[in-house]
Amino acid sequence: MKKTVADKIKQKINNGEIKMRSRLSILFEKVGIDSGITLILISLVLIAGLISYWANNNNDLLFAGYGRYGLLSFVKSFPYLLLVTFIFLFVLLTFLFRKFDVSYKKPFAIILSLIFSLILIFGWFSSKQNFGKKLYQREGRMFGIGMRNNQNSVSGTVIELQKNLIIIKSDTKQIRIIIDDNTHFSYGTPKIESNIRSVGNWENDSFKAIGVRVFTDIDQGPTPGQGQRKRMMRN
Repeated sequence: MKKTVADKIKQKINNGEIKMRSRLSILFEKVGIDSGITLILISLVLIAGLISYWANNNNDLLFAGYGRYGLLSFVKSFPYLLLVTFIFLFVLLTFLFRKFDVSYKKPFAIILSLIFSLILIFGWFSSKQNFGKKLYQREGRMFGIGMRNNQNSVSGTVIELQKNLIIIKSDTKQIRIIIDDNTHFSYGTPKIESNIRSVGNWENDSFKAIGVRVFTDIDQGPTPGQGQRKRMMRN
């Protein structure tokens, strides 16, 4: 006598190939997966927003006339760890989505593309809001994003201003930044206690500035004098 589908399933259960599960365990698994997906989606939006905020605060490295020094500083200071974390979480999200029937109702690639686009849009949008700027600024400073020193860029707090010199405190040391008529101040001139980043190159123990950017509490973008080259005179 030919076995029915029900007979085959019963045989697999008896052989231990299929394990019976309670409704409660299935419910807990579903709640766990739902919670995991929600947490990952929120994390992806926040990471996308933080990267967008970083890009907005560092676009001067590419577009403010710093040349190869700006490009090198951009490449060296890019938050690669955030990018790797974003990719890892998105791969994990893809795995969790395959646990649901939604992955079979429509082409899965289209669903993932839509989700990816929405994450980027929400992340970018959040970085343009005041609450997002405050959040990403705090988190960015906590991780030192965009404020790390390298061969072509130094950052810190202004502690002294002279006619052709800015002295900043960076970590536990002081750095002398040399400025001249060709130094580019595309985001306003610094004051005492301003947080700044200077792009240029080292000359012995001093840093020769090609450009200086001032970071405000909530960065509003370049001042009307953007693109002009001007000399900073001490008042």
